Amino acid sequence: MEKIPVYALYGESDQPFLPERLHSESIPERSRLYDWDIGLHQHDLFVQILQVRAGAGEARLGEEVVPLRPPCAIWIPARHNHGFRFSRDIDGDVITVVAQHAEGLLGDAGLLTRLHRPQCLALDAGGHGAPAAAAIEALLAEVRGREAGRLAGIESALRLTLLRLARICAPQAAHPPRDRRALAHAQRFTALVDRHFRAAKPLAFYAREIGVSVPQLNRICRQHLDGSALRVIQRRLVHEAERDLAYSSLSVKEIALTLGFADAAYFSRFFARHAGRSPSGFRADAWRRLGGGQAPGAAAGAGASGD
Repeated sequence: MEKIPVYALYGESDQPFLPERLHSESIPERSRLYDWDIGLHQHDLFVQILQVRAGAGEARLGEEVVPLRPPCAIWIPARHNHGFRFSRDIDGDVITVVAQHAEGLLGDAGLLTRLHRPQCLALDAGGHGAPAAAAIEALLAEVRGREAGRLAGIESALRLTLLRLARICAPQAAHPPRDRRALAHAQRFTALVDRHFRAAKPLAFYAREIGVSVPQLNRICRQHLDGSALRVIQRRLVHEAERDLAYSSLSVKEIALTLGFADAAYFSRFFARHAGRSPSGFRADAWRRLGGGQAPGAAAGAGASGD
């Protein structure tokens, strides 16, 4: 069975976080590093929007190969296999967003369901295509700009972009009722995990809240969330720990306590098992990537690291 790599940005398996909740770059900027051929991969925690203005190529969305006919947008949800082959004259941008943040901005369950699978969307003048293209351009302008209220502008433009893309996406009516129910259960589970992951709730709690058995919950998670229910919870804990280590000066002991770990040493072992390095090692690398040096208050927090 083909092993599909999981990346933050393509080729960066050792960087599972973004400097901001949103990152943008041109398609040529990264794809020329890989000779215009981006191999099959997926993102565990991020969604992506690719806007293609000109050029040619094809997108591999799961097992489907879709030709790119500009102007178009490609929507890539988290945990879906995808890859690309671009012509050398490709023109466009890639926007990467933390999946939880994108889902929270859109909010509407019906629209979120439309965005559950990868799709290539026409951005021509007909229907909702032109408004979606305008929303993406407005978002990119806010990201690249330095005007007052930039962050608020990014949030507003991102919400509008997601809304307009969801309007283009085909409803999920093609899924059998059983698949739709399983998808709804998976979305409900991820929402519950986001709400309760710090509280060390047992799997029976989540199953009861959703209205399924624990074995059913595990089957649903393996089908739609690429792992067991416990693995989904663990990924969420590790992701939050990575964010705290990268963006705060809390000590490792303090981070452990906020995540429900009474023992900092146990938390450090848990983190190292799932992230491949110790919390202090991850933090040192993160701060180098995010600008060098220490975060404010880092020296004070380092004494109680628990590593």
